[in-house]
Amino acid sequence: MSTCSLEKALPIECIHEIISHLTDSPSTLNSCVRTNRLFARLSVPLLYKNPWKYFDIEEDDGELYKKDLNSKGSLLLRTYLNCLNEQAIEFSESECSRSDTHPTTIMDYIVFTRHINVPILYRFLEARFSTTVICVDRTKKIQEAFLALSDALSKRCVTVEALVTCWHSTSDIFTSMVQRFPNISHLDLLQYENTNETLTFIGEHCKRLHVFKFTVRNCSPKLLSSFLESQEYLDELCVRITVAPKTLLAGLSSFVIAKITDLRINGLHIDHVMDNLIFQNLRSLDLSDCHSMDEKTFNALQFGQMITEINLSETKVSEEAIVALATHCKHNLKKLIMLPCGAADSIELGIRALAAHCPNLEEFRLDVIRVEIKAIMDLIQSCRKLQILVLGGVDIHNDDLLLDELMETIRTYISESIKYLDLREWSIGEKSVIDLATDCRNLEKIILRYCRNVNDNCIETISKYLAENLRHLDVANCPLVSSSEIAAAEERFLNCRIIHASRLYCIEH
Repeated sequence: MSTCSLEKALPIECIHEIISHLTDSPSTLNSCVRTNRLFARLSVPLLYKNPWKYFDIEEDDGELYKKDLNSKGSLLLRTYLNCLNEQAIEFSESECSRSDTHPTTIMDYIVFTRHINVPILYRFLEARFSTTVICVDRTKKIQEAFLALSDALSKRCVTVEALVTCWHSTSDIFTSMVQRFPNISHLDLLQYENTNETLTFIGEHCKRLHVFKFTVRNCSPKLLSSFLESQEYLDELCVRITVAPKTLLAGLSSFVIAKITDLRINGLHIDHVMDNLIFQNLRSLDLSDCHSMDEKTFNALQFGQMITEINLSETKVSEEAIVALATHCKHNLKKLIMLPCGAADSIELGIRALAAHCPNLEEFRLDVIRVEIKAIMDLIQSCRKLQILVLGGVDIHNDDLLLDELMETIRTYISESIKYLDLREWSIGEKSVIDLATDCRNLEKIILRYCRNVNDNCIETISKYLAENLRHLDVANCPLVSSSEIAAAEERFLNCRIIHASRLYCIEH
């Protein structure tokens, strides 16, 4: 049915209801915007309400990723910049291509924004100006554009439901947004320099917070408790502690401790820090880069029944601690990150304990000094819901036959569920990679960096069988992969970012 026929057959309310079910498909919404004025009027508010959710931002710090730009991010940024008044920010011809200098937009897209994500916004600005502005002026231009966009978002948004800040958010930007939009329900200050004054200010203006994420630096436990107890609608509370965790947690009321859903203690000693505290609603625990991690840490910690995610990256965790963790979390645990993890020479018993007690694991990331492949196979056979399996960088002292057996285990037990597989630095054979691509059709991300046996035949098979679903393929530093095969693979993929010496951008067709 044509759009004209659809408009005649259905009331506008029904068309709006149909389009509202497309929020998980930005490309479809964008097509609706381009259909006609009615469809544009109905689709734009949905597309620009929270545009940041459509971008997968890589956290990898490698140089290849730093050079890898998301072209859709540039388009979003260009759209926002074109909504500004000409006086707000000026671009010379040397700074922008001719296609970037449209004077105005058909609609003021800024008005429809309800979610503001400052970290992603700033990253897009850095990416844009890194290729268009000389180094001397780059920082100045980024800051000018950032301030202009922040001012526009603050003044022209009708309302704001969620605000994610970072250290680039000056106090003027932050306070003006909070003052103008007191009904903010989602406030993320994990990357903001918080003080007692910040807490007092938020307490005076924000009365209806449902989600609050906060990094504690120079805030008193008493004031923090008082503020959190006043938030009657709060159902998600994330607290990140970067100094004196024992003093802070001991000073919080039992009501607040019970409210914490996400606790992050990073780079600190945690001896007896959480003893005798009842975290009955704790869902996520991040102890990355902490010291003094042993079985007592998890034996004394009262998890409750909610814990699903634990991050032990950069910790020197003992095998006994992993066994204790698995025993206490049991069926609740869905995500465990130990990447990298300075554990004992072998954590075979820890992995076997996870296999025995935590069959509902969906994400497992491991990087230790040594691990037995047979223990990993036991885990895969037990955890058949695994969607993310990261074993990159693991120094495995096993023969190639065991590696092939492990790949066979992946294909046999989690071929339907696995979406993200990281096997960097492994000496897996050509046949194993080809069989993997043939059988695991739901893979969206594959990391094969430094895999010396990965060759053009592997890439050809991957692009043949995974062309529809694959979104990310990393074959950097694979000596047997040629640039010509990568170029051929580009033509087969629908929408895949390829990381290779010859391709450092997002491939989109």
